[in-house]
Amino acid sequence: MNKKRTTFFLLTVLLSVSSIFGQSQKINVELEYNDGYNFFVVSDLGRNGYYRQKDVAQAMVKIADEAGPEFFAAAGDTHHWGGVQSVQDPLWMTNFELIYEHPNFMEEWHAILGNHEYQGNTQAVIDYSQISRRWVMPSRYYTKTIAPLEEDEDFATAKVFFIDTTPLIQKYYEEGDKYRDVFEQDSTKQLRWLEEELAKSTEKFKIVIGHHPIYVSEKKRVDEEDLVKRLDPLLRKYGVDIYIGGHSHTFQHLTKPGTKINYVVNASGSLGREPLKGPNTRFCSSDEGFSVISVGKSSVKMTFVNYLGNPIHQFEVKK
Repeated sequence: MNKKRTTFFLLTVLLSVSSIFGQSQKINVELEYNDGYNFFVVSDLGRNGYYRQKDVAQAMVKIADEAGPEFFAAAGDTHHWGGVQSVQDPLWMTNFELIYEHPNFMEEWHAILGNHEYQGNTQAVIDYSQISRRWVMPSRYYTKTIAPLEEDEDFATAKVFFIDTTPLIQKYYEEGDKYRDVFEQDSTKQLRWLEEELAKSTEKFKIVIGHHPIYVSEKKRVDEEDLVKRLDPLLRKYGVDIYIGGHSHTFQHLTKPGTKINYVVNASGSLGREPLKGPNTRFCSSDEGFSVISVGKSSVKMTFVNYLGNPIHQFEVKK
């Protein structure tokens, strides 16, 4: 390779690495509404403190001082590399308890299952609710209502629907020797439950959180067709405002023609990947991080925060 071609090749590599590992630009925004109800969304955490898991945890501590969360939504893959085998599995300490030990983390963690949990004992993830006061997982799918206190009646109500997406996706059944617990699940029953809960919801805002994104654009993954066919029609029918997934290890905010739903991919709390910007992408980043959701009087806003504690993207839903 001649000198000119070598220089071009090295420049291309450097630009490529920069696009993956470069930091997204900080934006100046208010993370919370005055007296709003705030919660953090985290996902894909569990790497025993390695990569940027500790950096993201420190950023969460920093932001919690500013926008104190009422709870944390843990959107799956708290435990990579095979899930956990029991409530006494050492991974509970190395992936969770010893990383998120600061007093700012002592609010409730409302959790769901990711595909990596399905490589282990999924019932143990639910049963850990009986071990840890802050780990809250009453079942594989459930709801949480956000309602203002009596003295703050002007603030909006919201309902968060926590769902279990792995059993909704056919490929996990095809790898049943690796994801054995999927065969114990009734995906039709779950979708029926979700439709009933969405139909009877009277809250102003509806937020659905599942581990897998419905729409995503990155080198390793594409749109999850099973969720496009089975889940997305319910979200559109019942006026869901935000759907949040993880799994992709990227930050993404997408919108689609014919619906007002904001489709969000919440970044990895430990190890990021490179997203691809598509025609429906409003924002994307490879930064590791988490998200802050604030419910106000007539609107909800969601902010992506990277591992440095910098806000890098924000959108708002008004009604």
